[in-house]
Amino acid sequence: MIGRIRGTLLEQEPDRVVVETAGGVGYEVFVAPRLMMELPPAGTEVTLFVHTQVREDAITLYGFADRTDRAVFRLVLTVQGIGPKLAMALVGTTDPEALAGAIAREDVPALTRVPGLGKKTASRLVLELKDKLDKLLVAQGRDFADAASQALVPDAEPPAVEDATAALAALGYNKREITKAMKAVAPQPDDSVQSLLRRALKVLSPA
Repeated sequence: MIGRIRGTLLEQEPDRVVVETAGGVGYEVFVAPRLMMELPPAGTEVTLFVHTQVREDAITLYGFADRTDRAVFRLVLTVQGIGPKLAMALVGTTDPEALAGAIAREDVPALTRVPGLGKKTASRLVLELKDKLDKLLVAQGRDFADAASQALVPDAEPPAVEDATAALAALGYNKREITKAMKAVAPQPDDSVQSLLRRALKVLSPA
């Protein structure tokens, strides 16, 4: 089984990357949006912790930034009705502490905001993992103390963010640069596209 891959990031697609190892082999690895936004530019060395799924007709690799995300993914997979795609949506759109917090609160409505997760499966997730996920995080050395107060799915972005992001992309900035700039300018609900662009460009091209 493949447990970790270290090599050069060759390609990035919306849901997967290709990493070339020292032996010249390029591995296609499925990754979640949260990790995709944190990856360095193509040509840079990366390390991914991997879960390998073996089937009769395919071997599929799922990549994570650290052991904790991978451990949570594997735990979520033990819940009936949850396959790799849904497990990636759960682990890949929010951090483990926030997921643990929603489960600890038995917050089924918040869980169903994760794409593809219905009420019945969310309830089963709470039932089966309530006494397991927090223990897993503690065992992994993560702080679970404030998890119960964390939001599972972040509030929707201000309307101008999408247009400003598209404009920055058209100017040639990559996804990583744009994400960092948007975090730095802290968009507000009443921001205009022009205001966001001006502030973001100051971050990206300081005088």
